Amino acid sequence: MKNFQSKEEGTWIEILPVQITKEQRDLLHSTKEEDKEAQQELATLIKSQKGGVVSEEKTASLVQFYNSIKPEVKETDTYQLISIDLSEKSDKFVGILNCRINSEHKQIRF
Repeated sequence: MKNFQSKEEGTWIEILPVQITKEQRDLLHSTKEEDKEAQQELATLIKSQKGGVVSEEKTASLVQFYNSIKPEVKETDTYQLISIDLSEKSDKFVGILNCRINSEHKQIRF
């Protein structure tokens, strides 16, 4: 199962699993003040490793699916994508779309 995310229309990343060591896990759970800087560095490293590149072909498929579930808005409405998270299961997508329509937060599960 592959997982994808978009926070900007037309731009997608594949969410990759990141393995961390026991020492890294302990550092992340530490409440010591002297560990704060190392925790931030580790969080940045993990974030950089979890985003994978999506092929043009897959991007086209993801955009097509997004457009099929994107709520219809009137010309006078304002629409803002917050994020969409998709999991590909047996050639179909499941997940959640978070957006704002006229400043009202909407969640669409599929």
